[in-house]
Amino acid sequence: MTDAARDEFLLERRVGILAIGREGAGPLVAPIWYRYVPGEGFEICMGGSTAKAVRLRAEGRASICVQDEGRPYRYVSVEGPVTVESLGGIEQTRPVIEAMATRYLGPAAGAGYAKAFKTPDEVIVKLTPQRWRTEVLG
Repeated sequence: MTDAARDEFLLERRVGILAIGREGAGPLVAPIWYRYVPGEGFEICMGGSTAKAVRLRAEGRASICVQDEGRPYRYVSVEGPVTVESLGGIEQTRPVIEAMATRYLGPAAGAGYAKAFKTPDEVIVKLTPQRWRTEVLG
């Protein structure tokens, strides 16, 4: 997959899989909504006290895998350092959550999701890609 094809693939609406290392156990793996910015990396929102956020702060690195289950089977896997930053209070958080929810749910449902959102300690995780693996099968 070329870099341009990879970026186009990641800009499509897809669910990613986040993997974070854990000492003495297998990695913590969870599905995520993400925003991808070509040349910059990935942004993910989550509660600041979740197991994911705790592990990301401790490890400082993570991997994301995004796939297409239709033919031709394609995937992009990326690994790199992460930063975890507070979004502030609920008023600062809502616009970020609405933008992310709108990407996945559409304008009306995204706005409704953000309006009902109540997580007080939301953070934004930024993953800067260092290693890429892309594949088109079949």
